[in-house]
Amino acid sequence: MNNAHAVPVSLAEMLNDCSIDRVLAIDKKWQIISWNKTAEYITGITKDALFNRNLLDMFPEIGLDGDLMKAIEDALKGFTCFVPSKPGAFNRHYYENHFIPLKDNDGEVFGVMNIMHDVAHRVKTERQLEKLNTTLTEQNRRLEKASAEMATFINITGNDLKEPVRKVYSSLEMIARNDGLRLSDPSRAALRRMQSSLNRINLLLDDMVTLAAANSFTAEFSDIDLNLVMDEALEIMRDKIEEKQARVQVAKLPVIPGSKQMLQYLFVNLLDNAIKFQPDDNIPVVAITVDYITGNTVPGTITGYEKRYVCIKFTDNGIGFTQTDADKIFGMFEKLNPRKKYGGSGIGLTISQKIAESHGGYIEAKGKENEGATLLCYLALP
Repeated sequence: MNNAHAVPVSLAEMLNDCSIDRVLAIDKKWQIISWNKTAEYITGITKDALFNRNLLDMFPEIGLDGDLMKAIEDALKGFTCFVPSKPGAFNRHYYENHFIPLKDNDGEVFGVMNIMHDVAHRVKTERQLEKLNTTLTEQNRRLEKASAEMATFINITGNDLKEPVRKVYSSLEMIARNDGLRLSDPSRAALRRMQSSLNRINLLLDDMVTLAAANSFTAEFSDIDLNLVMDEALEIMRDKIEEKQARVQVAKLPVIPGSKQMLQYLFVNLLDNAIKFQPDDNIPVVAITVDYITGNTVPGTITGYEKRYVCIKFTDNGIGFTQTDADKIFGMFEKLNPRKKYGGSGIGLTISQKIAESHGGYIEAKGKENEGATLLCYLALP
């Protein structure tokens, strides 16, 4: 056998001693044949005190650990083994153990090398993350419970209030019908203003209930054909479209996982906004187009997070808005334009944003004053 390239024993020992891991080796009789400097430093036990001594005599705790014993026995049979760290266990509390069979030139196993790698930093980090995750899970559970309770309260309160509002409106209508001729002009005008206010209250109650449902959205999704949802939205909006003589152009839409009811509300609300906010005597033109993009270009998503989205754009030729006001239109009760002229409760786009978010997406607005607006609605694709 040519030994010209054999590594000197002293160099092998030097390399072993330079390792940042604890290293020991035993022969087939379980006698310790190697113990590096790192092991000496951490344990305080010298190599001379252990050399040629039986492993289990020196460290009887190993014999009580079935995982370590099996790994050593399997390594003596020629298998490389790994034993993870285990809190409280001897030589495993902050260490993971690797057992590597030592073989001679003929491939016969004559011993086992045990490399003990310090994973204290990782273990501590994992435990901190586990504790943090437990805390966040509990906080999330409490928030979900509070949100569900608030949604239930708003739903019950909103629906309960609608009935007395309806009765008051009906009573005012009866007074106007039966006694209108006996009322003065200012009194009749006041009566109509009261009815108009009641209509706004009724609209606001509807939107509050819808917003509560969007905030506590937990329904299971199913595959929804957005073309069918859009057709239904257009049918709901038919009277308003015909009244305004609006022209609506719709591109082909995809199938996505979602809630049909919520998506229908979303489309109706975005269509209503596009048709509503128009100059006097202007014929509304609404173009609904589609783009497909990845998640790292979507506002509000984590940079580099690759996820596919459909972006449905509602572009109109209406009054528009200044881009500095773009974020304001999604605020609760925020109205950029006169309430009397354009109506509404001021929370329609807030609800639309919540619905988009519940479908893994987002809405952003782009516009120019007197040059129309575009609402970009991102919805997650499967």
